Amino acid sequence: MNEQKPIHYFVCSKGSDSLGLTNATEDNTIVEYFDSEEDVDLAKFADIVKSKPNCVQKHFIVNKGNDYCAVETDSVENSYVFSVRLKYRIVSTLAAGTATIESFIEEDKRLENKLAKPERQPGFKLRDADGEIIPDGIKFALQILRDREEDENDEDEDETEGLSKEELLYHNKDWIGVNSFMNDGKDHFLCGNVDYHNSFECETIDDIVYLKHDGRYFYFDIDGETNDIFIGKAVPAKDQRVQIHYTDDSNICLTGWGGRVYVACEWVKCSYGAIGLDNREEQLRWGSPMKLRIVRL
Repeated sequence: MNEQKPIHYFVCSKGSDSLGLTNATEDNTIVEYFDSEEDVDLAKFADIVKSKPNCVQKHFIVNKGNDYCAVETDSVENSYVFSVRLKYRIVSTLAAGTATIESFIEEDKRLENKLAKPERQPGFKLRDADGEIIPDGIKFALQILRDREEDENDEDEDETEGLSKEELLYHNKDWIGVNSFMNDGKDHFLCGNVDYHNSFECETIDDIVYLKHDGRYFYFDIDGETNDIFIGKAVPAKDQRVQIHYTDDSNICLTGWGGRVYVACEWVKCSYGAIGLDNREEQLRWGSPMKLRIVRL
């Protein structure tokens, strides 16, 4: 039994199909329809909500097609417009009382600081987590840093018994790998692997540091249908380049050249991560970029 009070939707009948009652955000709702833009009267909507004490009293939602607006019942000038992609998170937290319109406005301001800074650092050099420069051609692995459910310090000894020193270094960690399962002649692309790594190196050309694997360059296929990072023989054109950014803890993140959206890793299986640019609104707001640690081999 759902003990949470329903939230009140006022929905334009022309866009009513967009509501699509298919998840908890919308199943637990009260819905009233209006015919057109001229019928939007926030003060009237607020009075309707106040007359229904068994629904959420603090906020209501106005929906016109794929456009949504959360409105504060006691102060209708206080509102927040959001897209359908943010609907589940915003509506569910407002209904639960764990967020406010003010908190989402503040979140908008913080979002600017979460985006990558497109400026290049003059004289950029690739460095490991200890701050040591990685010379061109030196082999290294790229460890994907993420929070694991289990404590790596409390591993079962049976899991590590018999492993070599090198195997222990990589055991129970996540790494950048190269997806080599495509047999269609296309360039391979990067993915996330558990316990297994590929080796990488860098090359500096005209003061630009390129990441490489097996003599081939990281690049984005700007004309392709995916946001994967591929590896190919040619030096990438400017709009295909991968840009490296340092984090506060001396690890690295990646973007497109001059881009502000970080590369992310989505673990679609326990042992496989899909790597690519992710500019979905929910990822930009609440997701985390893929953070990499350079490990010399």
